[in-house]
Amino acid sequence: RLPMRKLIVIFLTITVVVFGQAIEPVAGLQVTFKSGESTDTETTPNVALYVPAGESATPFLPSGRFTAVWEGIVNIDLRGDYSFQVIGRGSVKLVLNNETLLDLPGISALAKPPTTKIVRLNKGANSIKVTYISPNKGDAQLRLLWSELPDKPLPHEPIRTGQLRQNANPALAQADLRRAGRELFLEARCIRCHQGEGSLPELAMSGPSFGQIGDRRHVDWMARWILDPKAQRGSARMPRVLHGATAMADSQAIAAYLGTLKDSKRAAGKLLEPDLEAGTELIEKLNCAGCHNLPGAEAEKGKLNLDHINQKFPQGELASFLRAPNAHYEWTRMPKFELTAVEANNIAQALKDKAPVLKPVEQKPSAEMVARGKELVATVGCLNCHSLKDENKFKAPDLAALTPDKWSAGCLADKSGDDSQAPWYDFTADERTALRAFAATNRRSLNRHVPAEFAARQVRLLNCNTCHGELEGFPPVGLLGGKLKPEWSEQLLAGTLNYQPRPWLAHRMPAFPARAIGLAHGLTMSHGLPPISPKEKPVNPESAKTGRKLMGVDGGFSCVACHGVKNRDPLQVFEAQGVNFARVGARIQPDYYLRWMLDPLRVDPQT
Repeated sequence: RLPMRKLIVIFLTITVVVFGQAIEPVAGLQVTFKSGESTDTETTPNVALYVPAGESATPFLPSGRFTAVWEGIVNIDLRGDYSFQVIGRGSVKLVLNNETLLDLPGISALAKPPTTKIVRLNKGANSIKVTYISPNKGDAQLRLLWSELPDKPLPHEPIRTGQLRQNANPALAQADLRRAGRELFLEARCIRCHQGEGSLPELAMSGPSFGQIGDRRHVDWMARWILDPKAQRGSARMPRVLHGATAMADSQAIAAYLGTLKDSKRAAGKLLEPDLEAGTELIEKLNCAGCHNLPGAEAEKGKLNLDHINQKFPQGELASFLRAPNAHYEWTRMPKFELTAVEANNIAQALKDKAPVLKPVEQKPSAEMVARGKELVATVGCLNCHSLKDENKFKAPDLAALTPDKWSAGCLADKSGDDSQAPWYDFTADERTALRAFAATNRRSLNRHVPAEFAARQVRLLNCNTCHGELEGFPPVGLLGGKLKPEWSEQLLAGTLNYQPRPWLAHRMPAFPARAIGLAHGLTMSHGLPPISPKEKPVNPESAKTGRKLMGVDGGFSCVACHGVKNRDPLQVFEAQGVNFARVGARIQPDYYLRWMLDPLRVDPQT
């Protein structure tokens, strides 16, 4: 009789063989990390990492020395000659098509990068395995680069996105399940009720502040939202906290109380005359349809519907929200576009003009109803997520008390009963399975902030790919960490950059202040680069003099025809001028700049 483990392996092998025609390899390589007795497996788009000393390589590993093994295939369109290069610190072994090309017990970031001999890669799949061991001291760093033109004077570059592939396996599926459960735990704000230790930035996430919410939202819309958030928006993270026969009356009482929370000294603002045509044009330029179903348009699954805006926002409040979406909700996913008052008003009125006109029913509640609402706000859990000076009387078990066997009741019960007092999230069966997989871990991952993991997660949750790689002037997100210096990216994402890199573009890059540092550091580290740019060598005056001549018209390449320099505009007028040269040094990573200057079409075929 065969052991069960061998039977499972045989079954999976047969499944792959029989159904192999229908299974497409997954993009990226599988990487397995090991530190002590702990292991973690995930998919990465490249062979690159940067782990500061004393930090964890993944949220599910303890800090300290670790091993990382990447496995999969490099897919080649045409047979050709290639060479590979590694940059970083630690030990590395590169095996390609079962041939060891590099086996280095130690590499240094200060030494000349080791480069392989020129090898022939076949058309189609070429197996690759990279084994890396972090150094005894200092930061761990690895970048695997290649050259498709090893006989040409071009620098090595990252392997192009999409050429790395891997086959899915059970270990990866299980790791992905607990990773998905951890993400759900964070996004559902579980820690706000089930308090416990944790140091992740997202653990500070809460809901919108209740301060002066009566000025910002219509009471009858709040009542419907409180009763059943997911009925109003399918992707809502807020749970249903009211149950039983009194749920509707309770939601109306809570909304009535919240409606009294107003600024007594607030003066009525002067309404601006809208330009609906300009507003409609801005809606298109800002690609609002990338995330939203616009009023009157055919609804697409997965996008937030805006038909409700007349019911939700009192006059003038939508424009205020568009100007500062994070004013009352720091971790909002709504982009901050730095709109002027006129722009925000034009967009708001253009949207409201096309949305259904259903006037909210505002009724003056009784004192008893308001008092009842105030009591409910304090007792059903609202104040665990929403800030208000009222006393919070709701108490849930601490996270430490929730042993894995208890993750099948309360919020994670298969269905909600009318007598339940637990918030109801309406998780799917798959989501409950993922949360229980996370529960089975030691949950120490809540104390391990891994910027690269944070950035990858937030890029997906913020729908960055609806603009990046899709709209003119928005390069694919996968390039950004290797292109932009983290200090510059942080300013851009925080909204503190005092200029627009490409002010002539119709589209506009928004800010996400709460996530700026984590995104900037994580995107950079995912390319194997440090989160703080190394000090660069002083500029050679003679080289600068030569470079200035090469930029010019007389004896140069006429770069200044398209590019401005400091306060000087380009010499010729183009629809798509280049960025100002004076800002390149603070913005672009040195190795990216070199590759770009030598062969820009290779880096971006659309340039």
